[in-house]
Amino acid sequence: MKPSAPARTLLTLALLAVVVAAGCGKKGPPLPPLRPLPVAPTELVARRVSDRVYLSFRVPAANQDPSAPVSVSRIDIYARSLGFGSEPPIESQIVHRDFLVGSIAVRPPADPEAPPPDPAAPADPRPAPGDVAFWSEVVATAAVRPLSYTRAQESARAARRPLPLRLAPTALVVPFPHLVLPTRYYVAVAVSTQGRNGAQSAMLPIRFGAAPPAPTGPKLTYTEAALTLAWTSPPGTPAVVYASTPEGVEVEAPVQPAAITTGTWSTPVVFGERRCFTVRHVRVDGPVSTQSAPAGPVCVTPVDTFAPTVPVGLLGASEPGRVTLQWDPVSAADLAGYHVLRGVGPDATLQPLTTTPVVGAGFADLTAQPGVEYIYVVVAVDRAGNRSAPSARLTVTGR
Repeated sequence: MKPSAPARTLLTLALLAVVVAAGCGKKGPPLPPLRPLPVAPTELVARRVSDRVYLSFRVPAANQDPSAPVSVSRIDIYARSLGFGSEPPIESQIVHRDFLVGSIAVRPPADPEAPPPDPAAPADPRPAPGDVAFWSEVVATAAVRPLSYTRAQESARAARRPLPLRLAPTALVVPFPHLVLPTRYYVAVAVSTQGRNGAQSAMLPIRFGAAPPAPTGPKLTYTEAALTLAWTSPPGTPAVVYASTPEGVEVEAPVQPAAITTGTWSTPVVFGERRCFTVRHVRVDGPVSTQSAPAGPVCVTPVDTFAPTVPVGLLGASEPGRVTLQWDPVSAADLAGYHVLRGVGPDATLQPLTTTPVVGAGFADLTAQPGVEYIYVVVAVDRAGNRSAPSARLTVTGR
């Protein structure tokens, strides 16, 4: 007798349960390997100096998923120049092989199980994940390729309202279109170790208007403590200072991250070391700065001609066969010590008792004779041989 339909259904379910139970615990097919992608480069900033653009950014130190280590082999830099009045590009209009202008190789993360590096080996110049990387280019003046606008770009262009322009002397107000200067757009994209693009950085537009005028009259002066560069600018005009060679070859980054509006900048002096600097006016527009031509370089080799301060507080005590002197220590970073001078009688010429500087604020004159009136002074001397003025005179009679 054939089983009824409900019975056949129950039998089928039972057979399926047996098959499922038999498959439990068996090893399935291997999962596909992870192909992590790095996050986007960050902190993209630029400065324009004449026809050269300098970029800096932070190399990604993480993947877009929680996997580790970070998968990044290089940073690709894309740039596209667009003409007067153009809309900015979208990602597909700039992240393209036609607009790849440079790449920076990234040092792999350190392997914790690898042996320590040889200290005598040359340093790896590549930036590591998390480092700030630098790149620059001279912008070409070739004709630009205009955009083929998307519908969204056409809509944005059409929706832009003109600016009201008041005409003198009639005070008539007429519409004037927004004028977008010729602009070069930059993005940075981190590429994984499998050669796949990660997320792109924020797009950075650099508009090519006129640069600010250069500062005038740069001059270097120094004191015992500081080396100071001063220049002439309109009040409140920001400027940046660069260390340079005597030929004007500047280092990559300015001496301080923030622009200077005081017209002066100081640094601790180093005697005997030649220092050269340039200064440029700067116009800052968010992460983009446009700099003037340089003023300078100006150079100086500071020479230590600065004497220590005069010792004070000179006191003396006479004992049989000796006169003990003490004074307040002089505060000077390059103090070499003190010389003690002595004369016999109030009108005598003072002669040095020491041929080498005394270290410490005290001295014992073991040549004093009983009943003789002595005049003492102390002079401070630094390592460059500069001598202070003599201390106040001290009269002591030997015992």
